[in-house]
Amino acid sequence: MKEREKRNSEINFIDFSKEKSFDCSKISSKTKKLIYLNSNLVDLLNSCNLKNSNNVLVIIGLKEKVKLNLNFIDPFYDYVDYLYSSVPEILPEESVVLTDGKLKAENYFLIEKKSNIEKKISDLFEINKSANRKRELERITQNRIYQTPRFRKDVKKIIIDTKEVSAERVIPAINFNLIFEPEIYILPGQLDLWRFSKKEFNSNLKGLEHPVLLNNNFLFDDEFSNKKIREKLFYALGFDSLLFFGRGINSRFNGLLGEYSKNANRIFIKPEKIDF
Repeated sequence: MKEREKRNSEINFIDFSKEKSFDCSKISSKTKKLIYLNSNLVDLLNSCNLKNSNNVLVIIGLKEKVKLNLNFIDPFYDYVDYLYSSVPEILPEESVVLTDGKLKAENYFLIEKKSNIEKKISDLFEINKSANRKRELERITQNRIYQTPRFRKDVKKIIIDTKEVSAERVIPAINFNLIFEPEIYILPGQLDLWRFSKKEFNSNLKGLEHPVLLNNNFLFDDEFSNKKIREKLFYALGFDSLLFFGRGINSRFNGLLGEYSKNANRIFIKPEKIDF
């Protein structure tokens, strides 16, 4: 490469939120700026009235919604609507979304981290009612009755959309209740094949997941393998964002979290479809 074609690249990490005297000129320069937005930076960023350009990319580090006119990546994006749109056979009226967050619609069912998940699943599918009927019949007939508990048949798909309760905890609870007919769909950020084998999950498990969690021969060491799911995802996001931003945010990029593409000022990360 000729000398005039060479490029010198330098990366500076600056914590603006800890600076005593903040000057907007530090982020309004023409240099590329990859900004990790935490609660301390929201007011600072708004006060500078930074204009959007392909040299600015904000990674939102807040679970709360923030209005931005800048290019941004939201690591906390909820993929439920995307799953419905990308898999037409999943109908809201025939599915239930297991969540440990807010109940957004009638087909959402709350599972809290400290709850008895096996019992919650049993209540959802009304298995306890079947067991109660069985005990009542045994009392009336004075005979022992052998039967497999019945459960609701109107639910065809189970979607696991949890943050604090992992799919690795919910799926065994579903199996515990002998519920095998509905297909189970997971959303990204729940299945860590660095710590579990595919053999430990149902054959009817489908959904979406970030490639980095599928352990597809990525060259990481044991230290990475032992990290929690959230740590793995943000590590991968930091790695991806530097490469994606470096080549230009208007181009498509396949990274550790999936395929990056720009739609208006949102950077959407398309995860990988899985089917065991």
